[in-house]
Amino acid sequence: MFVLKPDEYTHPKDQKTLNELKAVPGFTIALKTVMKVFTENMLRGVNLANKVRLGPDQLPSLYAFLPPLCETLGVKELPEFYLEQTPAINAYTQGDSIVSITVTTGLVNAMTQAQLRAVLAHEVAHVACHHVLYHTLGNLLLGAGADLLGLGLLSAPLKLPLFQWMRMSELSCDRAAAICLGDPQPMLEALQILAGGGVTKYGELNLESYLKQAEDYSAIKDQSLWNKSLQYVSLMGQSHPFLSMRVNELRAFAESDQYKSLYKRYEMAHTPVSFPHSF
Repeated sequence: MFVLKPDEYTHPKDQKTLNELKAVPGFTIALKTVMKVFTENMLRGVNLANKVRLGPDQLPSLYAFLPPLCETLGVKELPEFYLEQTPAINAYTQGDSIVSITVTTGLVNAMTQAQLRAVLAHEVAHVACHHVLYHTLGNLLLGAGADLLGLGLLSAPLKLPLFQWMRMSELSCDRAAAICLGDPQPMLEALQILAGGGVTKYGELNLESYLKQAEDYSAIKDQSLWNKSLQYVSLMGQSHPFLSMRVNELRAFAESDQYKSLYKRYEMAHTPVSFPHSF
């Protein structure tokens, strides 16, 4: 059986920025405040009230994608799985002891099965890496109701490193998706769809063209320290990296010795065992 451990795919900047985040004064207090205000039963109640919970008897062909990915990523307790009605192309994970993964109808309708499996692998990796508790805090700080709940009083020295870490954690989970599927392409295609939608009446999106676009972004960003600074400023309050950055990071990982070593394990686990004929 092919099972991945978080330390096999975690991006170096993910762990580094998380350690820096934990060292920020007030972080632990903020986390406890969030969990006191926003109980997991409240989050679960919203899911049960306004979404469709998937399972063996509810859209089973869609639900069936989840258990094998959890097995591969070492998540023993299956997250609750929900479908949310919205044209927005999105997927997200919430909770700590009661974990849920939500995909939108927009995402399901826009993606192939392989692309959808890549996105789900990405979300399950958040669970495997124990990202979700910290993400919940970050999403609440970004939310419109943060000031009403007193969370807006938290200082910028806490917000900035939290958002920086959230962005780096996305890179780890993109890596996990590439390994789970034995191919980075479905995740790369999913990122392109997040940037510009799915198949349209004008024709299918061209991945090769989008990869070139991501290279062009990298070239502009790396032209000068000033350009890098401008890009960082534009990202400071965002929970996810720019999609072109994620594409470039994932392509670099796919060409690394680390990925090739993990792929060999994947290949061995998915190669049927042949037995000699008996005479």
